[in-house]
Formats: sequence, structure tokens, C-alpha cells
Amino acid sequence: MRRHLLDLILIWVGSTVVLGYMVLSEPSWRSVIVRIYILLLGVLALFALFTSTTERLPGSRRSPFDAALPRGTPPGKPLPEVERMKREVALACATSYDLHARLIPHLREIANARLERTGRIAGPETLGASWELLRPDRPEPSDRFAPGIKEAELRSVVDALARL
Repeated sequence: MRRHLLDLILIWVGSTVVLGYMVLSEPSWRSVIVRIYILLLGVLALFALFTSTTERLPGSRRSPFDAALPRGTPPGKPLPEVERMKREVALACATSYDLHARLIPHLREIANARLERTGRIAGPETLGASWELLRPDRPEPSDRFAPGIKEAELRSVVDALARL
């Protein structure tokens, strides 16, 4: 209210001067001008009441709703590549065709990249037990809907690739 007090006084004085001038210059409009003046005084009174009540409210306290919201940064979305790979692993565990068409190419790429670092090539002596799964001439499964790789077997292949 204190910051707006001077503004309110100036608006009131200015509107009173305008009212006096309009009443003296246009006597036929006197009743309309007085009603507009009374309306303006009502608006000024409401504005003064509103500003005085908002100044008395406690400042910037969090509402119970805001306090219930979790603080900190929201968890990030997982990378699309990670989500895609999770789906491919789930499909590879479900059917043998998905294992052959989706997951084995990724596993071969990983094995070749790890072996190239040390100057070796993929073969039965370098990949060991994983060679049967990762060999390039592995035929497509005859039954596309046969069960895929077991999770334990896939873990052992991934562990073997990690040791390369």
C-alpha cells in the first residue's frame, strides 16, 4: 500500500480536477460524470484494499502442494539406443530368429572390435565357447519361433566378450 499511496493520491486529485472541469464545462452531463467519478473512487478503494492485504501476506512461502513435489532434477530419460538394445535382448531370449537376426550381429561387432584392438581375428581359438554362437557362417534357424538363447548363456557370452 505504501508504494502505491502516492499513485492513488495523484489519481484521486487528477480525477477530481477533471470532474470539476467537466461539471463546469458540460452541465448537461453532470449526472453521468458524477457516476463515472464514483465508479473511479470505488476502483481506487478496491485497489487500495487489495494492495494492503497482499502486503500483509507472508512472502514466498511454499504451498503444501509445492512442498509435496519432489525436489531436485527429474530423472533423465534413458538413451534410445539402450532401450532398443533391451528390446532386442528380450526378443533374442524369446525366439531363435530374433537371436539370429537382431542380437548376434551386435555381439559379432563387439567381438570383432575387441579382438581388433589386440590385432587378433575372430575364431574358435580366440572366442572359445562363444565361437559356435558368433561364427559368421552360422545358419539361420529352421524354426523361427523356437526358443532363443537362455539368459544365463547370454550372460556367459557377454562375460567372455568383456574379458577379450
